[in-house]
Amino acid sequence: MDSSAPIPNICYRAPSQEESGIEVLDLERFRGRLNDYHFNPYQPHRVSYFCFLFIDEGEGEHLIDFHRYPYRSGSVIFVNPNQVHAFDSADRPKGKMINITTAFFSDSASNIRTSYFAPFHQSMAASPVLPLNDDLKDSCKALLTEVRKAQHEGADDDVVVQLLISSLLIKLGRRRQSHLSHLSEHQKERFDLFLTLVEQCFPEAREASHYADLMHTSYKTLNQLCKTCCGRTAKQLIDFRTILEIKRKLVMDGLSSQEIASDLSFEDISYMNKYFKRLTGQTPAAFKRDNEC
Repeated sequence: MDSSAPIPNICYRAPSQEESGIEVLDLERFRGRLNDYHFNPYQPHRVSYFCFLFIDEGEGEHLIDFHRYPYRSGSVIFVNPNQVHAFDSADRPKGKMINITTAFFSDSASNIRTSYFAPFHQSMAASPVLPLNDDLKDSCKALLTEVRKAQHEGADDDVVVQLLISSLLIKLGRRRQSHLSHLSEHQKERFDLFLTLVEQCFPEAREASHYADLMHTSYKTLNQLCKTCCGRTAKQLIDFRTILEIKRKLVMDGLSSQEIASDLSFEDISYMNKYFKRLTGQTPAAFKRDNEC
């Protein structure tokens, strides 16, 4: 893929469920409709909606934000809006793909905690691939069956579907967030605040001390919080988000290094190139070449 053909943006594409904002699709049926799509799901593409893949049978790797994550039977793969992902062309898993619009979460905010889809900048704290034990796998399959049944019955409102999806996500969320079970509620809130600030400010601010000031705490305290929550320093998390954005702009948007350096407030292109190479081991140009289709 050259710079004139950036990674496609895929919008929610379920007109039959446009009002409900949720689509449950068999993966085999999804593959059977490939000729109807204007994109190749085996090549990187960016989605504008929440998506998770329930892998009933299969084993392979799923590309999410330029990293390949292994999965196996009984796994759930989480993909968030604006993430780039691609299916494994060497595997044809059986299971379900669930696409959910952000409007669905807004309409059912009282029933569903959207934080169970951990934002991409929390990737170091929560893996996008969640293995399920047999009990949870059976429970999820049963709930998905009920969701499809409720949709096909054409109820007067979407409350039943919302409650079923809420139950499903709460079950997955409890399992997914088990890595944070050792944290107090105060620590979780402070860590979430830091991640939110990074998402808002990283294009202009890459020093951990800046975020410590915004949070009215010390650099040392902020670093300890991040290490406790995910085993990384505050600076490592800031750099992780910055590098991800550079990669996206290079491959997904087809921007030049000069344009990216300007967008992300680097002093000059040379400084950005050195920053990128120090953290990834390759230049932006080399990364772009390696990820061209």
